[in-house]
Amino acid sequence: MTRYDRLARESPDFAHWKLPAAALVGVALYGVATIAVVTVVMIGLLVAGTDPERWLGSMGQQISLDDPAKLAVELGLIALLLPSVVLPVALVWRRHVGYLHSVAGHLRWRWLGRCLGWAFTVVVVALSLGVAVALAAGDETVEATLPDARGWAAIAVAVALVPFQAAAEEYVFRGGLLQLIGSWTRRAAVPVLVTSLLFAAGHLYDFWGLVSVFGFGVVAAVVTIRTGGLEAAIALHIANNTVLMAFDVVGLVDSTGEGAGLVDEVVPSVLMCLVFWGLVERSARRHRIQRRRRPMPTPPVTIVPPPPYQPSGPAVAPTPPPFQPGSDRGRAGAVPPPFVPPAPEVPPNAPPYPGDPGPWKR
Repeated sequence: MTRYDRLARESPDFAHWKLPAAALVGVALYGVATIAVVTVVMIGLLVAGTDPERWLGSMGQQISLDDPAKLAVELGLIALLLPSVVLPVALVWRRHVGYLHSVAGHLRWRWLGRCLGWAFTVVVVALSLGVAVALAAGDETVEATLPDARGWAAIAVAVALVPFQAAAEEYVFRGGLLQLIGSWTRRAAVPVLVTSLLFAAGHLYDFWGLVSVFGFGVVAAVVTIRTGGLEAAIALHIANNTVLMAFDVVGLVDSTGEGAGLVDEVVPSVLMCLVFWGLVERSARRHRIQRRRRPMPTPPVTIVPPPPYQPSGPAVAPTPPPFQPGSDRGRAGAVPPPFVPPAPEVPPNAPPYPGDPGPWKR
């Protein structure tokens, strides 16, 4: 039985070059898609009479929740990672692409729905408790306000695009990279730690914010291996980003993580992830979710038979029988006698054959 992180390595048609080749194709595909989207955005800005360079340059290092259009572009560019992972694997290694989703060879939609229910419940409760603690402590940064039209538009953009953005990041870090690194080592801790470090490096936060993201990545990778698929990690990522952005728009939290520390940022985030992990483990056992892949049959090999033997050179005619004196050979129209092979020479001391009367009874 094969774990999720070893699905690529323990496949009958595995080759070390396949996933790296798919990664290179994915990087090229993502670059082309990004250029195409940015070009379309620039043309739209020119038509609207807006300076494209200034508009694009105003995008900060953090998500632009104050501008729905910029938020849509930022989330859309991240969402382009999703086809940039799946399509290259389908091109390079078609038999394996289904196992990027789960050990079942496809995305388990019903299981994803259950995980989304648990994820939204845990995230809403955790963030609400955090807001309540901040209000009780007299934190003046918490100012709940009713969002205006731009705020509601930003929430609508988040609800529409965060599922694709979150899924894209999971397919990159807990999908392709986890299986690529898992094909180099049998220890599951190695791909978990390496992908979590890379996941944290992709976020522009302060120190404790990066530690929080690293903890999130570790739990997401462990849950992926434990449940045999990306569904649980995708659900937690969608719920976390959607609820966090919505709470930020109404002024309850700061989604940038600036000024956060160990106690008010890292500990609550890690506890939230651990609670979600425990609920998912319990639900997976209850619903008997497949966690590992059964051994795969070896792909059939087509054997081409060799061509029939063809003797080289001209055909050799059979040797004619020797000339017999007094025969009709040489006469016009005479038919040569049939060839009779000489009788084998029997040794004098050979025993008689069964049924042979012997020399004295002839």
